[in-house]
Amino acid sequence: MDFPGKTKIAYFLDAPKGFGGAGNLLLEQARLMEDLYKVVVVIPMDTDGIKNEEYEKRCEKYGLSYIGLKYGTAYNFMDLGYTGAMRSVAEIEEFARKEEITFFHSVQLNLAVEYVSRKLKIPHLMNIYQLQEKEFKICPADIYAKYHLCDSNMYSDLWQRRLNISSRCIRPVALQDEFRKKKTYIKDKIKILMLGAVCERKNQMAAIRAVEACMGSYKMELRIAGDAGSDYAEECISYAVEHTLSENIIFHGFVSDIMPLLEECDCLLCTSVDESFPSSMVEALTYDLTIISTPIAGVPEVFVNNHNAFVSMDFSVSGIGESVRECMECYANGEINRIHQNAEDTWKSNFDRRLVRQQMDSYYKSILADKNFKSVDIILDMKEEICRTEERLSEVDAEGEEWVYTRSLYYMFLNKNLCGKETYIWGAGKLGRVTLSVLERIFPDLKVMAFIDSHKAGEYCKIPIIKPSDVPIREDASYFISLARERSRVIRYLEIRGLELNTQIWCMP
Repeated sequence: MDFPGKTKIAYFLDAPKGFGGAGNLLLEQARLMEDLYKVVVVIPMDTDGIKNEEYEKRCEKYGLSYIGLKYGTAYNFMDLGYTGAMRSVAEIEEFARKEEITFFHSVQLNLAVEYVSRKLKIPHLMNIYQLQEKEFKICPADIYAKYHLCDSNMYSDLWQRRLNISSRCIRPVALQDEFRKKKTYIKDKIKILMLGAVCERKNQMAAIRAVEACMGSYKMELRIAGDAGSDYAEECISYAVEHTLSENIIFHGFVSDIMPLLEECDCLLCTSVDESFPSSMVEALTYDLTIISTPIAGVPEVFVNNHNAFVSMDFSVSGIGESVRECMECYANGEINRIHQNAEDTWKSNFDRRLVRQQMDSYYKSILADKNFKSVDIILDMKEEICRTEERLSEVDAEGEEWVYTRSLYYMFLNKNLCGKETYIWGAGKLGRVTLSVLERIFPDLKVMAFIDSHKAGEYCKIPIIKPSDVPIREDASYFISLARERSRVIRYLEIRGLELNTQIWCMP
């Protein structure tokens, strides 16, 4: 069958504001497949009807056809909003009929697109990436797309196994049609680049400290390009200032056009602790930068230490620092030429645009050949219970925390999985008070025994405050984490003591 001739694909991006690797990768995939299919990019709009300006700018730059629609996405099950998705259905359905769309390709969890896919019998492929296995417990209903695309074998296998769906690993596509070989690899001051928002999961603080430890032996400069508006980013910037590193560690903030940085720098450093496969590596490799990385998810599937990259043994500052030193030594002794020749071969066998185009075309055709679709009834059957949940949520004073009102689906499944009637709230602050209000209305049979807080004592909302060391650890109790920061640390603290995330440990928000 000649599918491409009559196939029109709608690519649904992920967020009305901001810009991340997942959305950019889908945009690059749309750009790649435009040679074979009719393509239209769907850009999410905010509540004022304004499209994501960075996505719009890139569509204009690439000459991609695009429109704006209001809809929501989520990168985890907790934030998957049912009511908001149902409000988006009519407009998405009208768009699909008017434009004669025959294929949906979305990024992140997009319940509205999945619903329209089932109703109109339009195949739906979703891109979504890293998620802890325990998070799959939250929403077990069969409300997800039948087809999945991922950039690492590790997470492709996980999604396929946990949701019983078809999944395929296809690596991120290179920015350019050809590998941009450098004329020479300098031995003087090495410029190291980091790409991505400055945040805990990107772990830039470890990178700064690792580079700092190496500066006494090697001349180097660390350039960090990514949104730096978070508290974590402020900590990183303050650290650089306090340790007199500002001349050698440069924060660029968000950079729309990274080409000049890729052309100017020598190495890409990735210190992520939570990632599937960093697309920044492909961007950097295309411009012949040396890859230095932590062994995150799909990275060891492609990169081998001291063969085509430098992959640290672990995620520690010392481990990352050792990889930086090993890289610098290879620059000094000329071994870097061997590393880069192997890296070029890696690029050709994994990220070349022609190769990725062929892989995606093959997957698209296999999906188009499948005429079996899931039922919309599964999604509609939840409506009555979710409406009851939302009625109770309307009584909650969320104090500006709008996440409360969008998590009816999460609370519905949470209600079926809570352990016992006794519960503890970690965090005696605003979020703790909001969590208490939610629990009192959604789960009235629960008894909140205490707030847990390291810095406060006495009572909060007429409930005792206890120290973490005094927390009774029980498998038949529930522990709600209500912290804006250090949530992962608290989860680890409880897990070490035998409790499990999404069994006894729950996140709010």
